[in-house]
Amino acid sequence: MKLIRIFFLCLLTTNALIAQTISGFIEDASSGERLIGAAIKFNNQGVISNRYGYFSIKVNVEPVRLMVSYLGFETKEIEYTITKDTSVLIKLHPVQNNLNEVVITSSPKQELSSIDHYTIPLELVKKAPAFLGESDLFKTIQYLPGVQAGNEGTAGINVRGGTPDQNLILLDGVPVYNINHMFGFFSVINPDAVSHVDFMKGSFPAKYGGRLSSIMDIAMKEGNLQSWHGTLSLNPIATRLMVEGPLKKDVSSILVSGRSTWINGLIGLGTLISNSENSTNYGFYDLNVKLNYKLSPKDQLYGSFYTGHDGFRNQFKFDNSVYRFGLSWGNATAALRWNRVWHKHLFSNTTAYYTQYNYNLSQELTSEKRYNATTNSSIKDKGVKIDFDQILSNQNTLKYGAGLVHHTFAPENKSYQNSRMDSTAMNTPVESLEWSTYLEDEYSITNKLKLVAGVHYMGQHVQKSYFHSFQPRISLHANLTSRSKAQFSYNRTAQFLHLLTNSSLGLPTDLWVPAIPNVGPEKAEQWALGYAFQLNDSYSLTSEVYYKNMEGVVEYTDLSAFLSATNIPWYDRVTVGKSRSKGLEVYLNKSRGKTKGWISYTLSKTDRKFASLNEGNWFPFKYDRRNNLAMVITHDFSSSKTLSFNFVYNTGVALTLPTSFYEGALPSNYVHDLNNPLLINYKFYQSLGDMSQRNNFRAPAYHRMDVSYKLTKLKVNGTRSWIFNVYNLYNRQNPYFIYYDQQKLKQFSLLPILPSVTYQREF
Repeated sequence: MKLIRIFFLCLLTTNALIAQTISGFIEDASSGERLIGAAIKFNNQGVISNRYGYFSIKVNVEPVRLMVSYLGFETKEIEYTITKDTSVLIKLHPVQNNLNEVVITSSPKQELSSIDHYTIPLELVKKAPAFLGESDLFKTIQYLPGVQAGNEGTAGINVRGGTPDQNLILLDGVPVYNINHMFGFFSVINPDAVSHVDFMKGSFPAKYGGRLSSIMDIAMKEGNLQSWHGTLSLNPIATRLMVEGPLKKDVSSILVSGRSTWINGLIGLGTLISNSENSTNYGFYDLNVKLNYKLSPKDQLYGSFYTGHDGFRNQFKFDNSVYRFGLSWGNATAALRWNRVWHKHLFSNTTAYYTQYNYNLSQELTSEKRYNATTNSSIKDKGVKIDFDQILSNQNTLKYGAGLVHHTFAPENKSYQNSRMDSTAMNTPVESLEWSTYLEDEYSITNKLKLVAGVHYMGQHVQKSYFHSFQPRISLHANLTSRSKAQFSYNRTAQFLHLLTNSSLGLPTDLWVPAIPNVGPEKAEQWALGYAFQLNDSYSLTSEVYYKNMEGVVEYTDLSAFLSATNIPWYDRVTVGKSRSKGLEVYLNKSRGKTKGWISYTLSKTDRKFASLNEGNWFPFKYDRRNNLAMVITHDFSSSKTLSFNFVYNTGVALTLPTSFYEGALPSNYVHDLNNPLLINYKFYQSLGDMSQRNNFRAPAYHRMDVSYKLTKLKVNGTRSWIFNVYNLYNRQNPYFIYYDQQKLKQFSLLPILPSVTYQREF
């Protein structure tokens, strides 16, 4: 027995000597910014720094050599001699020719990385051709496989047969409910304020919940801890300014980034020159603020704030009357985040946040009889969540956490006034309490096989009802050879809120509403199988097939929409159905050389079915674009001269058009009043269309090419750049909408060829 005790004592002592832990953070040496997804390799093993730049790895030999790498930074090899668990801070230096590193790739090169997980370098977003010179993150994402754009020129995305509300957009961990500036032509995300973007559309990590189609996790810059820097950008649409620097070097920092349009000034100048009594006003702005404070080597505190607003107002006079129309909308988010290293193997992130979106629409007619009408809607969240990363070994990481959020929905508040009466329809806000918890285990079974298995559970109390959803997530990653890998994934997801969209308006008047007893949650199941092959050091090819079922999807019923049926509540104007989507995605990427870029192709089919629509039969989803081809190419003539172009080709959207025409009966009040001016609509009643078949027509194919040329010059205290953009290079007349005119089909095209110039100064 004594010999057995001595044996186990020696074994424990030996393990203590040979199994030590190195943990810590990876930072940008020039700014102190934490590097998300940096690769740390040791003895043919490797780990990745987490969402907050933290890593932990066990070592068992002396001396220890770590290889640390990150895209756009110099790879660093570090040797340690350690006899106990050690905490380190590793700083990487940016590559001097970083202007050339603008490829889009999957998460930083590592063994068994996810095929459908993309990390988007912000340099690419800033360098790619931009609509009127305004760089946009969402426009870049539209070129990825499985992602489809909405209407012409807009920033919205539809992922694998989903709708915009099925995309979870997180800004520093806080949901953003509306991404549109300028009626959707730009997004509210200012790329100057962003440091890292993860985009996922297949194998969702268990920590994410509440949406069906995609996750976009956007991290704001933390603020430079070493020195003050800034960026100024001027283009025909807006001015952007970003300033960041230390409040106390190596301890605290601040970042402030703002953007504002000057369109309103140009419109006002045109009105003044024309001496018109009619006027139009439009403007938008956004503001990002980030504070970063190191409380201790183990604790870090962050505070972030965002606000953005759009406003449009039109006034015109006729006879003795004045008509005014106004529309405004905006977002606001605020978050307080605390990072804590509890133990060398345990890391946590706690976030308390607030977010809101609201819009207001008003109409006013001033004459002998006064008329005024307003409509507003909003959604507000107050939430808290905590996430843990527990590193059990180099092969096994456990992730778990929980969250609680209080929603307040005010989907439709309307008031109406005239000289005879006042009417107000103030709906009582609907409140809901939603909670979630998750557990995920990432386990490397062998050097060639990794399993990620988890579960996300969420529940919601609303209107004395309780909804809940148990969501298993599983993905299997296999390295087939040194150059190829395969991935299988299965996901179940749910969301307890809906977005009621009136696509005919083209305005931000969509309604966020909760799942309630008679309009329940949306649910989805998705299967995907992917394969990736590294052709050589420059080229890689990825392909994936998927199948997705969705239940509980919502659409307006026929003849119901926003601004109609004002006395009918929203839940009596919608119908609930299901959707199915399947597709093949191919992604070819070139990441080295002077010419870089990628080609993506998606072959897909999405159908929907509602009992009260299309006679209960399946019909194509509006954005069921069978073929979607996208191309992005960047060529560096030198470190200061870059030519870029984008090309996109999509099958046309599905539209509902009459299959035949018939003559209808005039309303009785028209027939008996021959002087009624509304008899001008008589022709309308002579040719009514049969609209019984939904989405029965295809618009012409959409295709477009954009070009950008960037000239950069080094200055004493920074760089100066001129960026020349041409949107729609060959002036393709793409259909914005299609209509009948005297029973002849015609199209309206919105955006012709649009050149622009951007001036940018980094200091």
